[in-house]
Amino acid sequence: MSVYSERHVRRGFLACIAAVVCSLVFPGAGHLAIRARLRPPVIVAAALNLMAVLAVVVIAGPVRNRTDLAEVIADRAAFLWLAVALLMLALTRLWSAVDSAWLARPPGSLHTALRVTAAATAAVLVVAGVAPLAVAANYIWQTDRAIETVFSSGEATTAKPTPLSTTTTWAPTTTATAPDDTGNPTTTVAVTTTTTTPVFPGEDRVNVLLLGGDAGPGRWSLRTDSMIVVSIDPDTGDTSMISVPRNLSRIPFPPGTSMAERYPKGFDEIANAVYTRADSHPEWMGGIPDAGAQAIKLGIAQFLGIPIHYYVLVDMAGFVDVVDALGGIDINVTKRVPSGGYRADEKHPVPKWFELGPQHMDGTVALAYARSRAADSDYGRMARQRCVLAGIAAAATPRAIAFGLTDLMGAFGAAVRTDIPRERLDEVSQLVDRYSQAGGLDAVRTLQLAPPIMDPADWDPAEVRALVAEVLNPTVVPVPVEGAPPPLLGSACA
Repeated sequence: MSVYSERHVRRGFLACIAAVVCSLVFPGAGHLAIRARLRPPVIVAAALNLMAVLAVVVIAGPVRNRTDLAEVIADRAAFLWLAVALLMLALTRLWSAVDSAWLARPPGSLHTALRVTAAATAAVLVVAGVAPLAVAANYIWQTDRAIETVFSSGEATTAKPTPLSTTTTWAPTTTATAPDDTGNPTTTVAVTTTTTTPVFPGEDRVNVLLLGGDAGPGRWSLRTDSMIVVSIDPDTGDTSMISVPRNLSRIPFPPGTSMAERYPKGFDEIANAVYTRADSHPEWMGGIPDAGAQAIKLGIAQFLGIPIHYYVLVDMAGFVDVVDALGGIDINVTKRVPSGGYRADEKHPVPKWFELGPQHMDGTVALAYARSRAADSDYGRMARQRCVLAGIAAAATPRAIAFGLTDLMGAFGAAVRTDIPRERLDEVSQLVDRYSQAGGLDAVRTLQLAPPIMDPADWDPAEVRALVAEVLNPTVVPVPVEGAPPPLLGSACA
C-alpha cells in the first residue's frame, strides 16, 4: 500500500537524521516522517518489532528485584525468548533506520562534506540505538550457556544421615544463662525471630556443601581441600557455616550405601580424597556423572548428622578468573601471612607476605592468600577461605556484574559445578535474600571442627553431632562467662 509518492520523500541532512531517530523509536516511524512509501518490508519490520516489544514486556516487565530476575532465568524457554525478542528489536530497528536514512539522504547535488556528515551522524545514531539491544541479547546468551554448564538439569539427591548406633543422646539447648551479681547463672537469654512463608516447604534447614580444590581446565578429578557446609533456615534466614577439615580420618558413610559397604570402618584415607576416589569409580555411585561430589555429600552428611541437599564445587584455579572479572576483592588481613612461594599456575608473582590491614586482591593474589598455610595450619587456611568467599560475595555488586558479565559468565562456567537445579534458582535467590535480611555475614554462626574443639584423627561421632546441633540451633545466644572456654559462635572471618 502506498501512502506517499517517492517523488515527495523529504531529503536532506535534517530529514536523514529525523528518519534514523524515528526508526530507532519504532520501525516505520522514520519512513512516515520523511513521507516515504510503506513497502511490505517496512510493515513486516514494524509488526515484528511490536511482537518483540510485547514479548519483552511480558517476560521482563514483572522483574522488580533479584528474586524476580532469578525466576526468569530459571525458566530457560522464557529466558531465551527474551534474548530472541531483544535481537529482533535490534535487527528490525537497524534495518528500518538504514533503509529510511538511505531514502532521506542528501541529494547528490549538495556538497560532498554534508553528505558525508549526514552518513557519519546517522551511523553513530544507529550504533547508539541498536548496540545496547544486541549487547543485552548477547549477555542473555552468555548467561544461559554458563547456567546450563553450572547448574543441574534434574532434581538433586539429598544425602541423608542415619542415627548413630549408640545409647548416647543429646538434645539442643533451648536456654542460656549468664551469671548474676553473685556469680550464679540465673539470667535466661532468648532470640526473637519472625516467621514468613518458607522457601523450601518441609525443610527445617537447607544445607549446601561448598567444595573447593585445585584442578586444571576440564579436569574435575580433584582433592577437596576446602569443605564448608552452609546451613540456612529457609523461614528466618538464620545461617551457620561448618568447616570440615581436609585431613579428617575415617569419614563414615550412611549404612546401606555402596560407599559404606566398601568402607565399613570409615574411609581409608583422609576426607579430601573421597571425591577423587569415587570420581575414578563412578560405578560405586550408580554411574552418575558427579559421583565424586555425591560421595562426599554422603560422607559429610553422616559425619555431621544432617542432610546435605546440594553441593557447589569450585575449582580454585578457575576461581582466579571469577575474581578478576569482578575487578578484585577486598580482604581485611588480620594476621601477617606468608604467601608460600611461587607456583607455576600463577598469572603473576605474588608478594612474599600478606601484610596486616585492608588489601585489594586480584584473583591470583586472593588464591595465594586462600591457599597459604605456611603461617599456621590447615585450620587457619579454612578461616582464610571463608574470608575469600565473603569477599567474592561482597564484590558481586550489580555494577561489577554488569560491566564484567561476559568474562564473569565464562569464568563462572569454567570454575563452578553444582547439583542445584536451574528450576530452583528463584527459590535459592529468595533464600539468599532472607540470609541478607537476617543480618548477612555479620550474623553467621561458625563452627570449625578442628583442634581444640575436635581432633580430626580421633573424634567421637556423638560429640560431633552435638556440636553441630548446637551451632544450628538459632533459639539462643550463649552469654560468655568469665573463665569459660571460647564460644562456638563467631564471625565468619574471625
